Amino acid sequence: MQTVQTMQTMPTVSTTTSEQDPTTLPARVRWRRALGALATVLRDPDQTDQVLAFSMYANAGSLPDRIHRFYADPAALRLYEERRSIDTRSVDLAALGALPEGTLGRAYADFLRERGLSPDVFEAPKELRDPHMTYVLQRLRQTHDLWHVVTGYETDAPSEIALQAFTYGQLRAPSALVLALGGTLRSVRHKPTLAFHALRGFLVGARAKQLATFPWEDHWSTPLAEVRALLGLPASTAPAKRAARAA
Repeated sequence: MQTVQTMQTMPTVSTTTSEQDPTTLPARVRWRRALGALATVLRDPDQTDQVLAFSMYANAGSLPDRIHRFYADPAALRLYEERRSIDTRSVDLAALGALPEGTLGRAYADFLRERGLSPDVFEAPKELRDPHMTYVLQRLRQTHDLWHVVTGYETDAPSEIALQAFTYGQLRAPSALVLALGGTLRSVRHKPTLAFHALRGFLVGARAKQLATFPWEDHWSTPLAEVRALLGLPASTAPAKRAARAA
């Protein structure tokens, strides 16, 4: 297990202006595009590209401030300077699958294999002109399934809603709030326990340490229970699994 080293220089977030860069668009334009993408997602939840488009435009207004907070953490600086990436070019999923059962790497490899998922489906956002912003969003996209692994949330719709609530507790990203609230309100009549589990997800996310800056690659061989403890997460996945079954 490697030790996270503190870096002294914080990158400056660029203010490059571009008509195509969502962070430079007027709020009304950003939200029109965000809501258009959201409408597509509501019609077809499998439109992953539209989920990413919604998140991009909904979060663009607050993105510069949140990026500054991200790089204020020395662990985040290390991730960027080393250009750490989680995909099949940089991570040997077969090797992770051969690790002892109960380790983070084994749990992650099993999670992907059992659900037919791959970290390669997430491309770096091309709309952004600032490389520091681009890196953070790509890192968040690539580690989304690791968030599932350590929180215990499944990939069904109720669990994804609860995970969005957890994400809002972590990042305060507007897209996560809209998805968590919207999903809960749409489903609460048929799944009355979902509101409780979404609220619990938010509270757990708000209390936990930042998953966004965690050096996952340094902990593939670490027991999953120990990783959860390092992140300030509940020791058992049972509450999350009960949430999926109850919803």
